[in-house]
Amino acid sequence: MTKSKATQKLFFLDQYGCAKNQVDGEVLTAFLSEDGWHRCENSTEASLIIINSCGFIESAKKESIEALLHAREIHPDKKIILAGCLSERYAKELSEEMSEADFFMGNGDLSEIKKIVKKLFPEFDAPTYDEFRFSTPPQEGVSTTKRNDLFNFPGSAYVKITEGCNNCCSFCAIPLIRGNLRSRSIEDIKAEVIDLLEKNVFEINLIGQDLASYGKGFIDIENPNAAFSPLHNLLKALLEIQKPFWLRLLYIHPDNFPLDILPLFENEKRLLPYFDIPFQSGDPDILKLMNRRGNTSDYLLLIEKLRLSGSQSPYADSSIRTTFLTAFPGESDEAHKNSKNFLEAIQPDWSGSFVYSKEEGTKAYTMGKTILAKKAEKRQKELQNIQAHITRARLKRFVHQKISVLVEELIIDAEKTEGLAIGRAWFQAPEVDGSIVIRYDLDDARAIDAVKPGNLVEVKITSSSDLDLDSVFIAPAQ
Repeated sequence: MTKSKATQKLFFLDQYGCAKNQVDGEVLTAFLSEDGWHRCENSTEASLIIINSCGFIESAKKESIEALLHAREIHPDKKIILAGCLSERYAKELSEEMSEADFFMGNGDLSEIKKIVKKLFPEFDAPTYDEFRFSTPPQEGVSTTKRNDLFNFPGSAYVKITEGCNNCCSFCAIPLIRGNLRSRSIEDIKAEVIDLLEKNVFEINLIGQDLASYGKGFIDIENPNAAFSPLHNLLKALLEIQKPFWLRLLYIHPDNFPLDILPLFENEKRLLPYFDIPFQSGDPDILKLMNRRGNTSDYLLLIEKLRLSGSQSPYADSSIRTTFLTAFPGESDEAHKNSKNFLEAIQPDWSGSFVYSKEEGTKAYTMGKTILAKKAEKRQKELQNIQAHITRARLKRFVHQKISVLVEELIIDAEKTEGLAIGRAWFQAPEVDGSIVIRYDLDDARAIDAVKPGNLVEVKITSSSDLDLDSVFIAPAQ
């Protein structure tokens, strides 16, 4: 007999924050599935609601709190867990001040979700937890397990190789939330990548707070006398896997960039010459206040080396993404101008610009007066406009080229005059960069069979449109 929805173990996951938090959501889902719980797409059907919160900046905290309040308002009788970074940072305070959540869970040991849910649902399992309404186990190791329910578009997955951070940038609360740097072993990461590839994932996106710091402080990975950096050794091990795939590196701190990884790009088409380097500012004084060790001269030299490495890769090109933090305490008009000039100088393919958020516990919190919101937003807009101009110009180099595109989703054409799909190429990371529109003939059986989410196809770029590209289908990828 089939169980009714009222008696099934159904949960709804409301996901916020970055790619690292997305992986945490996938891991939470995997742990719950081990106990017979199933994720549903509608909170109305669920008996449990999990809000996987972000606590990085003020606007993200507010969004997560509003999600909790809204969930309780429309679901007064359901069990609600506030998980993620906001809970990790403020679990005790939130549990004392907010009755809207039944439990507040940090992100240290994600397997704790199983105990918490058993406490909340004694009708399914005997309660095994104490009477506290929050749980923030010590930040140790990297909490992971096999993930079967991925939240990306088909064919793409994030793989977290580190947790926490030791860089201690003065504006950043990540070390306060996720603790000091911990790294997974090469064998553990390689096993996960193999598992994902066997599940038809094609794009592996390595993530962490700073990939350049991978292996540091982990005696099994870092060898002071070794010829290569731990990140080099990890990439080399992953490239030993005898399967076709894309390997993309996301977020490498410019002050720690291990140059010994660059030769790996020269003869390896699977290792994408896509470099995500967060420079944050182009002003030397602001960089010092941010506790960044490098300077703009170092960074310009690094960009040169990355461009050269990309030109020697099978792609004969490179794609660079960066981020800027504007309106940092003490950022004068001259300092902002220096950031704009630096952005023009490095000509990244993509960049994100963010307004400084004052976070308690960070060194920058006591650095002085916050720049007025109106002025901060004006500076952000100026950086965004410069980048939009650069991106439009740089995208034109792909027009008339034939390239491989990973299909993400099909678009329904109401008039059914042509087939349409959205995808990404090697120079576009998931979620943050532009896309490629793929057009194909609905009478072409080969195209119909090939242009499906998760598949790699060959296209010809026909034009650029703002921050995206248009293309026509040529053939399934070889």
